[in-house]
Amino acid sequence: MRDNDVRDLLLRVAGEAGPPPPTREAMLAAGHRARGRRRMWWAGGSGLAALAAVAVLTQVLSAPGGPAPVAGPGTQGTPSAATASSPAAAGGDSPRPTKSPTGRPVSGAPAAQQQRADAMLAALTAAVPAGYTVPDDPRTRFALVEGWQQTGWLYRIGIDVHRDAQVVTLRVASFTDYGGPGPGDLCAAAYQAAGSYDGCTVLTTSTGVPIAVTWRGGKGNVPREVRAVRVADDRAVSVQQSPRGPHDQPVFTDQQLAEMAVSPDFRG
Repeated sequence: MRDNDVRDLLLRVAGEAGPPPPTREAMLAAGHRARGRRRMWWAGGSGLAALAAVAVLTQVLSAPGGPAPVAGPGTQGTPSAATASSPAAAGGDSPRPTKSPTGRPVSGAPAAQQQRADAMLAALTAAVPAGYTVPDDPRTRFALVEGWQQTGWLYRIGIDVHRDAQVVTLRVASFTDYGGPGPGDLCAAAYQAAGSYDGCTVLTTSTGVPIAVTWRGGKGNVPREVRAVRVADDRAVSVQQSPRGPHDQPVFTDQQLAEMAVSPDFRG
């Protein structure tokens, strides 16, 4: 074989084998580009996942029986007095508390405040009519004190009441150093202090004090949850009654809840 034949053979083999292998630098550059594309894909996937999570959370919050978002109250049921709506329902701005909670940290409730909370719990238990039982369950029977603002306190009291396989939850929230009463509309003030509602009416107590009574649910299989709310004298008191099931009978009437909201027993 002549030299020219060998040279021609090598040229043909080189042409059929394709381009020479990439250099190390070229391989690194290609790897960086591929990693960048993967990062972009994951970022897009994470964004879609976040949007899906928000959509699921919204559905859960809006589902019947789940926690309802704070929104302008509507009207439901037949109140015993004129039903009022909040500014949000009328198309105005959503009301806000007259003071924003700071969650003032406290290592432990002072003895005087804890004694006051215990006294509130005793008063709430004593108010339960005969024929009901109040289980001594720490999950449902409690008297807690939390810091509120710079000098105020939030007392949270709770019990469950049982009778004939029916259960009703009673809760009291009492704020000190709450601020002024806010709007002159008692239902709007109740919205600020205790949250949204389906309906609101104003009842007059035996002492002549008008009290906002709000409710949620009460149609179909949704239990009727009622709150009596008083905002006055730098205090806010909410007395709440929540039957567990749609057929559980309330322990107190709306009027009785209103009387409890003005009772000194629940004033912080």
